[in-house]
Amino acid sequence: MKDCKGLDKLWVVLSNLAIELANKNILVPEEVFERLRITKALISYYLLDEHVGLEKLRDVERELNYIQSKLFPLCDEELLRKYLDLMEKALRNELNIEFPLDKSEFNPEVKKVGEVECIRIKVNSYIDIDRLKDLSEWYGVIFNHSSEDNYKITIEGSLDRVKKAVKDFSIIWKLG
Repeated sequence: MKDCKGLDKLWVVLSNLAIELANKNILVPEEVFERLRITKALISYYLLDEHVGLEKLRDVERELNYIQSKLFPLCDEELLRKYLDLMEKALRNELNIEFPLDKSEFNPEVKKVGEVECIRIKVNSYIDIDRLKDLSEWYGVIFNHSSEDNYKITIEGSLDRVKKAVKDFSIIWKLG
């Protein structure tokens, strides 16, 4: 897995600080929690997508600096020292804490390659493979059972044909 240069651990430290302040009945601006969510998504994106470059970490660092600037004025001296120490350790990768990585389950069936679209639809009842073959010939797209389960259908083909097939097929899957 990629290295976040300690920014993932820094996020955890700042998140914990925001929670600790809120638990002490100190009014933490809602914007802080909003930016923590956004930053968590950016870090997850960086860690999970092999094509994302280091420039995304600059966005993360900028957001974390902003969050820090909103939280530190709310701290008393003792709490400030505690979290400054934790932040230093986080950036040096000396903390044994894990970033709560948001993993979405990637589905290789749902894709777009060039002009070819592939979508997946959940149906209420099983549709026979021969019926799917007939639909494939009729619409000029490929209808298949999903590898996930037989109550999901994939439709693959050009975007215009997939749209028409979905529109007409909706009658079958809604009533089925």
